[in-house]
Amino acid sequence: MNEAIGGLPSDFSDHYPELARHEGLMAAILATAAEHGLDLGDEPRAPEPDGAPTIAQFDSPRGTMKVDLLRTERGFDITLYSNRGWLSCWADGTTADLAEATRVLAAWKHGATVTGLSQRFPFMTYTRLSQGYDEGNQVTVMWDLQIGDPKFAQYRELLIALRSEPRLAQMFPFFSMWTLRLAKDSLRKQPGQLLIQQNDDGSYFLWSSSETEENKHEFHHLNDLVTAAATLQTTL
Repeated sequence: MNEAIGGLPSDFSDHYPELARHEGLMAAILATAAEHGLDLGDEPRAPEPDGAPTIAQFDSPRGTMKVDLLRTERGFDITLYSNRGWLSCWADGTTADLAEATRVLAAWKHGATVTGLSQRFPFMTYTRLSQGYDEGNQVTVMWDLQIGDPKFAQYRELLIALRSEPRLAQMFPFFSMWTLRLAKDSLRKQPGQLLIQQNDDGSYFLWSSSETEENKHEFHHLNDLVTAAATLQTTL
């Protein structure tokens, strides 16, 4: 089989003549940005993993911007990773147009919102949580998502009761290993979490991230749990 750039099969590289012309995706994006007057910044960029010519990464104030190539057809797969709190990805999408992919990177680098980005580039999709982080109301959105998620239907009464307590409603709720965690800081700049387990017999265990599981507090009534959680929250 004929070989192409970076040892890739020629039938792969045939989809992307720009890579052969510029010796890699990173160089192709930079050349496209220069051609179209797009600014991707002057600061050092994240290196391509293992020097792979089919992957390009760029830094942005909100996290790494990564472009991969599809193998079976022409497509630039864009992922805008997040460096905010528990959000892993702001938006992602695929386009066959290298100039369009480059415009996405430039727009995001210079402060486009997730909604504005999707309106301009409809192939870029985002979640309610990424919009929440973008708009600064991620805590409210996350409570809505957890309460409305059918996967956590058995916890709905618990979630609603916790959210009704103002001090707890300010915390960021998420599940890990079927344990509900209420984080003190949705941006993860400050430590501190409450952990709650709901048991099959209707009882609950409560403890904080500064305690071991052996120090769990057991409650048999939801109201008692909420009151204790609100008190424990003040110690985080």
